[in-house]
This record gives sequence, structure tokens and C-alpha cells, in this order.
Amino acid sequence: MKKYSDYYPYIFPMIIILNFFNSFYLKSNLFAALFVFLFFAFLIYFVLKFNNKFFYLHSKSTGMGGPKFLSFFFLLMMGVFYSCAFLIFLFISSPLTLLLFFLHPIALLLLLLNLPGIYLASKKNFLIFFNKKMDSFPARLFFLIPGGFTFSVLFFGILYIVGLLTSYLDELNEIAIIILSVFAIIGSLITILLFKKSILKDDLPPEFQTDFMEHELYVFMPMQRINDSVAYKITDNPIGRVRVQIKDLVISTKKLKNDIVFTRYGALVVSNKTLEVFEKNSLTGYQIKNVLDERTNNNLSTHFQLVSTFEMPRMSSQTKLKKGFISGLLILDDKVYYDSFVLNRVSDFNKTSEYIGTDDGKPYYHQKFWIVSKKAMEVLINQLGRQKREFIPVYLSGNEKND
Repeated sequence: MKKYSDYYPYIFPMIIILNFFNSFYLKSNLFAALFVFLFFAFLIYFVLKFNNKFFYLHSKSTGMGGPKFLSFFFLLMMGVFYSCAFLIFLFISSPLTLLLFFLHPIALLLLLLNLPGIYLASKKNFLIFFNKKMDSFPARLFFLIPGGFTFSVLFFGILYIVGLLTSYLDELNEIAIIILSVFAIIGSLITILLFKKSILKDDLPPEFQTDFMEHELYVFMPMQRINDSVAYKITDNPIGRVRVQIKDLVISTKKLKNDIVFTRYGALVVSNKTLEVFEKNSLTGYQIKNVLDERTNNNLSTHFQLVSTFEMPRMSSQTKLKKGFISGLLILDDKVYYDSFVLNRVSDFNKTSEYIGTDDGKPYYHQKFWIVSKKAMEVLINQLGRQKREFIPVYLSGNEKND
């Protein structure tokens, strides 16, 4: 977990850049272009580095390209929003000017355009902080106002362009202010409706549900994954093209800093320490394969690939599977169902028979999900430091089939 002090090195360079900007007053277009380029380069670097590090968004996997992209968008807009607000504050000449600004009709429009951020902040199951002490309405408001504001401004801008076709917006009089206020309200309501229908979930994240620890099986899916070198071939499947592993994984040792590492195609790489814990707890359903060092192409002695020896039967018909936009299968509500008879067959580590995911990796690439037992989940959390948010309960239905 990152400490707040870890972000200090990124704050001071930003202040220096802003002071440079303020002292130069952008007298040259070249300096203006250079400032904008450096600002966005630094901001994007910051967002890519810290995305999903201190909060995540509990949203529908198929919406907006997946929760990871949505989190990236909100973090990026937060940087742009508050940097612009800070610049405006630098150029305000006096407290009286600031007071007059808040009394200006434009301030009302800005408030109305911030309604989506206020609405999202009121939802305790959308923005999830890893530090539970931060989970408060003001903290959620600080993070969500910029992203919600951006959406509502987009719809407001479309309505404003249409309004320019009339003569009512030729000057900023009372009628124009009323019309713009209505546009701002409509833009905010469209944004709220978009999030409510396409992005927000109705339930709490699995880790906060009261029965989280009471399930027999769980999907094991860490958010953070690494890339591995080509170890796959493309093959045809009823759902489209899928990647099948045909040789040992090739991974840079620089990426193997943790005891458990996932690749983007769902391969699980574990350290010797992890294997010792598995053996100590008599976990079943796996064997190991060698992992090659990307630099030397030799077998690594510190890490191995975990391979499941048991494949789950087909998911229950209650699982809401849908073809992806390009190809592949997606689970619409992230709820996996199996007939309860599978409990007589499963091991501690299992793989689905279905390939879930899409060609373009949104929200993830084609892969067979890892299904682990409750025992394996408890070992991974209590002895190997995995987080509850990496596990999604599997639902069992019916008990009429028993083999």
C-alpha cells in the first residue's frame, strides 16, 4: 500500500511547473505548447503509474471498456480539473474577485454541472478506497466531481451548440441564463442516467457482502497483471479466436517481484515460498511448469507456472453469458453459477471450461478463469497476503445431480 508521503515527489515538480507557467505568462506560443505537452505527459505518467493503486471503481465489467479504463478516466480528469482550478486561483487578483466570481451566473451553471459528481459520491458502492479511513462523502466527492463534471459538460456543450441556432443566446441576459441553466440540468440528468443504467452496480463489492466467507468456490482474479512473451497460438473456437498456450512462459525477472503473479492471459506464476505454503496446507488440483527467463532463456529456479489439473464442467444456465463486441464471451453481471453437484468433483485449484474475455482485452483477454475452493481462498488471503477484492463468490444452484 502506498503511503501519502510517496506522492510528495510528484507534487513538488508540479508546483515548480505551475510557477514557471505563472512567471512566464505564456508570452510565447512555443512555451505555451511546451508547457501543455509537459503537463499532460507528466499527468498521464502519474495516472498510468497509480491507477488502481489506492482506489478502484465497482462497475459493470462491460461498460466503458471496463473498470480499469473508467478508473483511468476519473484519475486523469481529476488531475486536469484541479490543476486548472489551481491556475485560475493563481491568476485571481484579489479575494473580492473570487467573491464576485461565485456571485456570477456562471457559478450557478458550474454547480448544476457538478450534480453527477455529487450523485456518484452519494453511492457508497461505486468508489472503493483501499484505505477504509478515507471512505467518506467528502473524500468521494473530491475524487468523483471532475469525472462527472466532464460528462455533463459534454452533453451541455451539445445542447449549447444547438441553442446557438436560436437568437436567445446572442447575449448573456436573464433569458439566456435560464436556458443555459436548463441545458446544464439536462446534461447532468443525462450523465446520471448513463451511469445508473450502464455503469453503476446495485450491489456492494463481493468483499463487503455479509456472506462473502460462506461460499464454497470463488473466482480468483487479481486486477494487476503483467505481460509475458509469446507462448500462445491463435486457434478457432465457437466463441471466436482464442489463445492457447503451446510452450513455457517467458517472463522478465524484473516483473517477478511478488510471490504470486498473473499474466494478461490468465497464467498464474508462483514462487517457491508459495508452493511451500500450498504443500503445507495440502492444496490439490495443480502441477507446475517451468518459466523461462526472458534475458537468458533458461529455466527460473525461483518461480514456476501453476497449471490446473481439473477443468470445471460447463457453467449453469443461470450464468449470463453474452458474446463480446468483437469476439469472445462476457459475463454480464460478473456472477458465475454452477450446479451444486460440482462440489463432489472439484479440487482446490480449477479452471473453467469456457474461455471468457475478448480479442481486444476489454475488460480482459480470452482466458479460462481460475476457480478456487474456500480452503484455497483462505490460504491465499491469510498466509500469502492476497486481498479479498481479488475473489468473486461462485453461486451454486440445485442439488438434484450428484455423481
